[in-house]
Amino acid sequence: MANEKALRLLELGLHPVLLGSAGDDLKRPLRKGWQTAVYTPEDVSRWPSRNNVGIRCGRQRNNRALVVFDFDEEARRVFPAWVSQVSGWLNEPLVVVTSGRGCHVYFYTKAEHPGQTLAGRYADTGNGRKRLGKFIETLGRGRQVVSAGSRHPGGKQYRFSRGVRYEDIPTLTEEAYQALVALSKSFDKRPVKPERSLSVRPVKRSGKFGDIQNCLEYARRYLGTDERIERNGDIRFLGHGGLLVTADGRGWYSFSEETGGGLAELVAWHQALAGEGA
Repeated sequence: MANEKALRLLELGLHPVLLGSAGDDLKRPLRKGWQTAVYTPEDVSRWPSRNNVGIRCGRQRNNRALVVFDFDEEARRVFPAWVSQVSGWLNEPLVVVTSGRGCHVYFYTKAEHPGQTLAGRYADTGNGRKRLGKFIETLGRGRQVVSAGSRHPGGKQYRFSRGVRYEDIPTLTEEAYQALVALSKSFDKRPVKPERSLSVRPVKRSGKFGDIQNCLEYARRYLGTDERIERNGDIRFLGHGGLLVTADGRGWYSFSEETGGGLAELVAWHQALAGEGA
């Protein structure tokens, strides 16, 4: 039986991602290259109906860029407070998908945006280390989000709230998007640290970096550390605070710095780290 969830996403101009069918795999992409794959109705008609389906964030078939605000830990406290402020100036209904624990809020933007952690809190784990509990993060280019109609590992189903559908996703101006980012950061409980303006002033590709074609090539040439292949094909570079490069080499994300992007941002991030160590 065909996977109707995936077929419906194609009809809406979105990029579906095949996820697993049980346990933690319900949130994990199964196929390598999902970050750039473009599937046809014939392709997804062969996907098992029991499997979950995600949506790849970033540029979509309809030429709009999808970004999702993901509310996770302490969502029952943070999300209502966030909505109460947003509803005062955003005149369109919010498209919210929830599993009963957290919430995903969908928006389109004209430009693509990388994902980033906007708000959270560090907590002691009891072994001398700290764990980051994420309140709000954005899922953008290089990330995926579990779609409505899929199952959460906890047993509940992801569902729309307030009677909305994916057809109702609002499009934000750049000003409105940045306002939502600023609002989300106001919930942050992490210690203040200097901002890195990586996405604001990316390094130009010139000189010795001019022949580098993608993030994976740059990381292998200039980071030079051991690699580990994740189940979905992404490459983790060990010893760099959780640096992950997507399987297609076009995107990256640093879990320690909570930032990411494309090749220009990776070069800027690495050069900034090298400058601090000088």
